[in-house]
Amino acid sequence: MQEVGYDEIVIDQDGELQTDKKFNKIFELIEPETTKNSFKHLIEDGIICSTGQLGNQWYLDKFDPIVDIAANSYLTSFYSGNVNEEKIERMLDYVKKYDVDAKPERVFDLKHVADAHRYLENSKSFGKVVVVED
Repeated sequence: MQEVGYDEIVIDQDGELQTDKKFNKIFELIEPETTKNSFKHLIEDGIICSTGQLGNQWYLDKFDPIVDIAANSYLTSFYSGNVNEEKIERMLDYVKKYDVDAKPERVFDLKHVADAHRYLENSKSFGKVVVVED
């Protein structure tokens, strides 16, 4: 990831971040398995956005919001089923106004969909991959 411009990488080992640092925002893709640990790395007034369920766990077990949520912090979520045309238009307007680089990392044609899948599983992949019709 440093090859694509990140200054620092924090390793996750067995659902726990391997750092003592605290962050103001955490984008939680594994959730809910790692949520409690993520709150340990959140500063006061910080935000965790749960947007993934990659940990193969669907519910927060033994989660006490009073104890487990960091002081004065927030747990939010994103679900793609809540997206509509108006929200997409606002996002596209933002991308245009602020010249956001939203290009996919790689583009594959349908004949090479297996290559796209292998690329995504590779540790060097980063970002979105698009498959287009021939």
